[in-house]
Amino acid sequence: MLKPYRRAELAFQEVREIGADGRNSKTWVVNDVQLGAEIVMKTIAKGSLRSVNEFFDEAKALYATAHQNVVQIHYACEDADNVYIAMPLYRRGSIKGLMEAAHLTTREIVRLGCQVLSGLHNIHSKGLIHFDIKPDNILLSNRGEALLSDFGLAKQMQLGVAVPNGLYIRMSPPEATGRPPFDLRFDIYQIGLTLYRMAVGNEAFRHQYARFSPGGVLDRVALAAEIQAGTFPDRQAFDEHVPIRLRRVIVKCLEPNPNDRFDSALAVANALAAVDDSLDWRLEKGAVNRTWTKNEGGTEKRFVVNQDGSTIFTTTTNGGQARRKRDLCRPRMTRREIEGVLRQN
Repeated sequence: MLKPYRRAELAFQEVREIGADGRNSKTWVVNDVQLGAEIVMKTIAKGSLRSVNEFFDEAKALYATAHQNVVQIHYACEDADNVYIAMPLYRRGSIKGLMEAAHLTTREIVRLGCQVLSGLHNIHSKGLIHFDIKPDNILLSNRGEALLSDFGLAKQMQLGVAVPNGLYIRMSPPEATGRPPFDLRFDIYQIGLTLYRMAVGNEAFRHQYARFSPGGVLDRVALAAEIQAGTFPDRQAFDEHVPIRLRRVIVKCLEPNPNDRFDSALAVANALAAVDDSLDWRLEKGAVNRTWTKNEGGTEKRFVVNQDGSTIFTTTTNGGQARRKRDLCRPRMTRREIEGVLRQN
């Protein structure tokens, strides 16, 4: 005789909503009464689902891909109206929030990129394609390490390919305009676009994307055409501090032809780990100038490029008086010269 499933009650109190993922689910910080802790609860109304089991596929995918750079899962459950996935509360937020606060340094891009690629390599080795990699879906652990999250579109590969339930054109590769199935190079494009956004900044990326919505309505045909042509996003939009090696890694991930991309997350991680110059300059864009700063052994270096092309380079040691480096304070510098200053100093 088959034994029926046992059912138990679960009580939690919604504290605050922390976002919707752009489809039908919402995410809340909740107080789990049983655990006596604040956790994150992803919830979706059953009425919006084709299948409850389909939603639980995300929970199964998360549970099956346990890894230090993949978001953990506490449990999955349901009631009469909704289904739920419970996860830890990562108070540092996501890479998107980190990008909104300041331009990332190359060292931060390399470190966080290699971490999320480690998680991505793990899920690929388990036969999954993520299909939804973007800065919003890379959370930060309490130690500041990158964690791949949101497996709502993840699918198990069959003979090396899979068919997602939905796609989002802003982060989709050129092949998404054709017919599925797709292989894991879909994720390689998305990790490249994520690294691109980390390198150029979200404001610059949003500005590029806004070109396709001049009247507030997205011109999907024009956007898809530029994605296929490799002109969106703009491969020339990198600021001078972004080293050539990093640019090459990103552009290779974004190749319109999947055969021209890296063939694995591990290959991307290895190439990214080889980036070794201009690691610590942080850019701040003002109304009339751009300023790069970094600190080396108690000495702050500051390089200002004004709107008219003039430059000022100063060093300040242990909070003392700023001293100009005269040969780098010029009435005008070319882009190539600026790149040289940031690479060599």
